[in-house]
Amino acid sequence: MTVLIQGGGRGIGMALAQRALAAGAARLFVTARTPEATPAHQMLASDERVTFLPLDVTDEASIAAASARIADMVPHLDRVICTAGMLQQGDIRPEKRLADLKQDNLLHLYQVNALGPVLLARELWPLLKGDHSLHFAAISARVGSISDNRLGGWYAYRASKAALNQLMRTLSIELARANPNACVATLHPGTVDTNLSKPFQGSVPAGKLFTAEYSASCLWQVLDQLGPEATGQLHAYDGSVIPY
Repeated sequence: MTVLIQGGGRGIGMALAQRALAAGAARLFVTARTPEATPAHQMLASDERVTFLPLDVTDEASIAAASARIADMVPHLDRVICTAGMLQQGDIRPEKRLADLKQDNLLHLYQVNALGPVLLARELWPLLKGDHSLHFAAISARVGSISDNRLGGWYAYRASKAALNQLMRTLSIELARANPNACVATLHPGTVDTNLSKPFQGSVPAGKLFTAEYSASCLWQVLDQLGPEATGQLHAYDGSVIPY
């Protein structure tokens, strides 16, 4: 199995990289903006199966360069998981009310949370099409479900994850024509103990704050169980389907 973990330098991405190796991946590509500075590089760089590549999801040239290097090394990919995501950074914070909205913040979260995976799919297209078994997945969130939105707030994060779901759904339709054995999925990992969730962990119910390792194991098992008939859906860490 040849696997690509986009955003695999730390957190859930690093845990997914470790899970891929434990599952017997023969080749594993791990991307990060600066791979050498990540915990994953310190832990996995000595494994001859692993190749680290720089990739910034907000930079099309960076996405294209990493994809070209992968294409030079392997004829196809069997599993791609995109993990990059942003909830807050610097002065960007989840909005509690309409008055908190800032156009630049909305656009930046859309760029990070929604556009990266579909642009990566565009660049990797020759490695995705064919008739081989393929899972192409991106980390989404339950709060990206429009029908499940009952609390409001978090405008930019909700909207960017909803956009990701739509982009992956659209990709699933086109990829089904180019590879009948492909499954495109968006994944809700639960609330994971990472930097993204730390400011909000106080409100997480007991037993619902997951380690990155536990969430990664669950998501990997979910993908193992998904066939082409399930393409284009949003799945939770427990395998349940979340309505868009």
